[in-house]
Amino acid sequence: MRNKIIFLAAFVLMAVSIEAETLDRVVAVVDNQIILYSELEAQVQLYALQSRIDISDPARGDSLRASLLDRMIEDKVLLVQAERDTSITVTKKEIEDALNRQIENIRAQFPSESAFLAQLRAEGLSLKELREQYYDEVKNQLLKEKLIQQRLAKVRVSSGEVRRFYDEYSDSLPEKPASVRLAHILIGLMPGEATRDSLYKFASLIRDKAAAGEDFTLLAKSYSGDPSAAEGGDLGWFSRGEMVPEFEAAAYALQPGQISEVVQTQFGFHIIKGTGRKGDKIRVSHILISMAPSEEDNQRKMALADSLYQLISNGADFGDLARQYSDDEGSNDERGELGWFAAGELLPEFISAVSRLEPGQVSRPISSQFGYHLLKVEDKRPASPVDIVEDYATLEEMAKRDKTQKQLSEWLSRISSEIFIDKRM
Repeated sequence: MRNKIIFLAAFVLMAVSIEAETLDRVVAVVDNQIILYSELEAQVQLYALQSRIDISDPARGDSLRASLLDRMIEDKVLLVQAERDTSITVTKKEIEDALNRQIENIRAQFPSESAFLAQLRAEGLSLKELREQYYDEVKNQLLKEKLIQQRLAKVRVSSGEVRRFYDEYSDSLPEKPASVRLAHILIGLMPGEATRDSLYKFASLIRDKAAAGEDFTLLAKSYSGDPSAAEGGDLGWFSRGEMVPEFEAAAYALQPGQISEVVQTQFGFHIIKGTGRKGDKIRVSHILISMAPSEEDNQRKMALADSLYQLISNGADFGDLARQYSDDEGSNDERGELGWFAAGELLPEFISAVSRLEPGQVSRPISSQFGYHLLKVEDKRPASPVDIVEDYATLEEMAKRDKTQKQLSEWLSRISSEIFIDKRM
């Protein structure tokens, strides 16, 4: 259910197709654009799902529909204006790049490629159909974004406007939360070479069983660590571009009935069996031996983390050790520096440890999904009111957003008066 919510929420700016129990009808016309009742209902259902609100009460449901319809009309006004403006264009590459980012963001929420594809199948879609279905929506979104950027790119705020914004809203501005500046050393949990070799040999044994004629479906159900194991490893039909490159190259090289050699991807080791081919589409089953660290790997990583903690306790430089040992490529060159975090932004595993540390102190190894961390508290700040001098840059950005929103509302109101709008509910 969580993955389904993530899947839907990723397309919150797109029209979501659902089956309407009532006959579809036009609820608004904006120039040459129409809004259908089914589109409005899709937005209502999606908003209710994301916000976890009950819309069974007719008054609440009608209020939400009215509000979302106004928002959808406003969205269409922007699109009409963008299409009229000949200076605004989007290239095919921009559309493809944006579409790829959307799909990659969704794919990243799933534990494996096949789990992602299984969710797609549950939605009644292939990846190719998903791309085709949302191509125009992505294009339209890019057009609208460019229109707004062009219109508001020159918005500036003076120091006087920042001061007036602060004076007007100082009583209602949120307090700066307590925050902490952290550095860390991460000892990642990728399996060691011995474990990878062992997993590869195990995958090779299973591949040999399959090649010798043992039932592939039963082997997948017995050994595969992928959700598709319940279906005997079947991944269904797919086209080029829908799988990670290493898997796809091996799968497309197979004829129905053929079994691949062991294929390594980011998910582990795969044995792939071709089961069908129709033009550019193929169907395969696979067995996944997940690349999980062994207990010996975990113990070895924990021992390394403990050793580093002892070195630091005896005076070794934290930053030097971070550069040498940390598996976090984003921070090891910065001596482990992670920057400032509000308490609510920390991983749950970090909160308790950080609360007990004073600036300059280092935690004992802390386990998370990423591995073992040694946390160093560089500095702490208590919760405090926003200050016009200390937080000027933040206030300047807030004042700019406020001015931008007001100008955008005024501009939308003006261009809406120049565009035909027929609201039918």
